[in-house]
Amino acid sequence: MAKKLSRRDFLKGGVAGAASLTMAGLLASCSTPEAAPTPEAPAPTVVPEFDREVDFLIVGYGLAGEAAALEANDIDPDAKICVLEKMPEKLAGGNSIASGQTVILPNPDDLDTFRRYLYACSQPNPIKDEYLDYLVKEFAEQGEWIQGTVEKVDYEFGYVGGGPINWGSLVTEFPDLDGASFSGCSSHVRKVGTTFENGGVWHGFDLAVRARKNIELCFETAFKSLIQDADGKVLGVVATDKDGKEFTIGSAKGVVLACGGYENNLEMQRDFHGMDMVYTGGTPGDTGDAIQVLMAAGAKIWHMKNQTQSGGFWLGIKTPDFDAAFMRNFSMVGTSWIEVAADNTRFYDETGAYHRQHMKFKEYGHYVDLIHDRVLPVDLIFDEKTRTAGPIVTKWLSWPITTEGYVWSDDNSVELDKGWIIKADTIEELARKLGRDPAALKATIDEYNAMAKAGKDTKFGRSAEKMSPIDTAPFYAVGIAPCLVGTTGGAERNTKAQVLRWDGTVIPNLYEAGELGSFVSNLYQNGMFLAEAIATGRSAADTAFGGRSTVAAPLIMKKEEYDIAGKPDGSYEQLIKGNHGEFTLKVEVAGGKITNMEIVSGRDVMFMDDAQLQSFFDEVINTQSVEVDAISGATLDSNAMIDTLKKMFVKE
Repeated sequence: MAKKLSRRDFLKGGVAGAASLTMAGLLASCSTPEAAPTPEAPAPTVVPEFDREVDFLIVGYGLAGEAAALEANDIDPDAKICVLEKMPEKLAGGNSIASGQTVILPNPDDLDTFRRYLYACSQPNPIKDEYLDYLVKEFAEQGEWIQGTVEKVDYEFGYVGGGPINWGSLVTEFPDLDGASFSGCSSHVRKVGTTFENGGVWHGFDLAVRARKNIELCFETAFKSLIQDADGKVLGVVATDKDGKEFTIGSAKGVVLACGGYENNLEMQRDFHGMDMVYTGGTPGDTGDAIQVLMAAGAKIWHMKNQTQSGGFWLGIKTPDFDAAFMRNFSMVGTSWIEVAADNTRFYDETGAYHRQHMKFKEYGHYVDLIHDRVLPVDLIFDEKTRTAGPIVTKWLSWPITTEGYVWSDDNSVELDKGWIIKADTIEELARKLGRDPAALKATIDEYNAMAKAGKDTKFGRSAEKMSPIDTAPFYAVGIAPCLVGTTGGAERNTKAQVLRWDGTVIPNLYEAGELGSFVSNLYQNGMFLAEAIATGRSAADTAFGGRSTVAAPLIMKKEEYDIAGKPDGSYEQLIKGNHGEFTLKVEVAGGKITNMEIVSGRDVMFMDDAQLQSFFDEVINTQSVEVDAISGATLDSNAMIDTLKKMFVKE
């Protein structure tokens, strides 16, 4: 007869705080000498008495957790599914809500090329062929499931900028790698009729989850440890509620760990990546809790330190009011600014478009991370011209903006008043406030100013149009620190999302999905993290329930036809609701051609410099096409205008 342990017995003996609890350990601590079995007799079957029991338990309510819950519900609508999320409900979403929202979708007719590209990105630490094949297949096939899931809540899956799937509308980060010519689509999930939504993929899936029965969401509930039997099979977890009260949950079909990485754990960053200072640009909840539990459970740990920090060291601006960092503007509007290292010197071309490759640059033939983590402290130094020209942060990305709703002022004045930006009347005074050598910083500024006036950066090749003298007082500074959008470390998992031990065997009933233990082993291609979160979340549910969802909806592939030649001569104006405010685009048509384009109002809310805007106009006019590519560094405004042009010239 099975012996049942009460919760009191189960947690006594000092084992409640352990990272992983086993039945063998419990027997040793709970049995009396008289009750102990003889060496010849088998140990009694022990069934813990849980505070509550469910069919399927998911830890983490980011995109991977959502996908696991939805897939499980698709397979068995009657199953009791529970999701634990340690963050408050208003701050849920994981890194998926703070990301750039791209879900990569390779063209099924060009998968061999895509596979070669993923393999090249994984060098010099390639993953197994079966893992690579799995990613390629899942990424190519899951689009219809995504569409079938979100269309029920008035969301859609389409290419960046609005509209149906369009092969060729793709952001390829490393164009010189083998296979980089693959056909695909940089896809987004967003409300029907919109071109972009911060956190759109998470919000769409969240609405889908909340529309289902038998999926319970438990916020402010922290996962503490696994509960395993003597053979290592996972039976449930120990968790704490918002009041810190500990309780246990049993899960019949297993536990999915989908609770992110360790970007917001400085101790782990120092131990595993040698970081001196680093912040998260995503959820503050990613503190590596599950990695510690997986280690204690005997899981094989991988990808804790790839050749690069795969998601990249972004340039963070940390403020005291938020746990996560803002991101320094990718395309600064002002041109009178530099970044200086610990020795008060410049150390790279500050204006490079590194964000196009997740903050990588090429050195000695290899893509590597930016060097900020090795030259700290780093400060952004600028003058009054740059302060008033535009925000020094990217206003559509990073946790404080996407999740907590902070709106950075366009002239940085609000943040200056908050004390987030340091101000001084002279460079020497600014240096003293920063704890820097006044003479050394002044010498660096003077050297830069001389090159700016000469129109040539002889040290790092910064383009002349992006540099002007830092000569208009007052002068300003703000600290720049490495800022992470995700890590890839965790346990190795197989194609069924099962967690593996060091000997390659499976830890029964334990699954892993999303960023935690990602298959990404070096360079990260835009759109892979979100695509992998969906794929692995679904795989965990498929394995646990022994089936596969049949929910799907055909992707809309038909492209609209556009007719510029048939448009009557005239001047057409359209108000555009951009991501940062409203602006009006004016298009002039004569003789069946677009002859001129201009912004007639709202230019100040656009995140495009004059050169980028002119480049966009020239591309449309020179090609006489509304199906042009977005301008790098100004994607959102470009896509908003492309969407408007398509509506303006759509063939009736």
